[in-house]
Amino acid sequence: MLYTPRMGSSTGAVTTKKELSVKVTDFFDYTVYDPTAGSIPQDVTHYAWNVDQNLFNNATSVPGDLTTTFCRVRDVTVWVLPVKGFSLPAGGDNINNAAGMFTVNCQTPGVGVSPTTTGTQKALATDTQVTNVLPQIDTMWKKVFYCNLQKTFQSGVIRPYFRTGGTIGSGTAQCLFSMSIVDPTTGKSYLAASADETLVVRVKVQLTVDQPISTIQQASLSVFKNEDYTLPFFQQNGSAYPGVVDSYVQMDLKGARDSMR
Repeated sequence: MLYTPRMGSSTGAVTTKKELSVKVTDFFDYTVYDPTAGSIPQDVTHYAWNVDQNLFNNATSVPGDLTTTFCRVRDVTVWVLPVKGFSLPAGGDNINNAAGMFTVNCQTPGVGVSPTTTGTQKALATDTQVTNVLPQIDTMWKKVFYCNLQKTFQSGVIRPYFRTGGTIGSGTAQCLFSMSIVDPTTGKSYLAASADETLVVRVKVQLTVDQPISTIQQASLSVFKNEDYTLPFFQQNGSAYPGVVDSYVQMDLKGARDSMR
């Protein structure tokens, strides 16, 4: 009689099927000056992420590109660092800090066509957020945007905006968000387009990335044999110890720990 276990098949086992949930933090400075644009402020900054990458690729020499995975961003959060609350010029009083207030406009772009053609299509705003940022004396990040990309694009009616061509790759650069910093009283660019930019706004971006474990993995190891338990890596009468080499292994995620704290 053939016996089938209740917990899966007895003829094999699945060793790789999980995704790694990774938190990625990045910083950049928001500016509007571009020497090729002259006095026209380039006040809309677009943030791109290459989905054609493997953050844990340890088998780069494997033929057939079997380590390629879709590096998918699940959600994105954006903070800005407010300007200082006041200034103390020599021999003067505190300057009115109204000039330190600015407005941050953020949106995630989407399109309603195939992602392979979005490089020539206009992006439409999906998730949007407008945040007024006040000057402050203490240093604290101000959250200006959050988008759950999983929920935004799960219906398939709205597609992510991918840029075809460029140095990143053909159709692999996804625009996660676009942002501009404007004057809250006029709606125009908060920063002046000048080669001598004395003020920049520091931006913090945090991504939650779903990274599948690739099917081909490598680990540095060795298998060596001799006739002595007490001398594991020493040559006795056989071949010399060759050292560790990169070998094919199968890996899966079992959990996260903080044992080294």
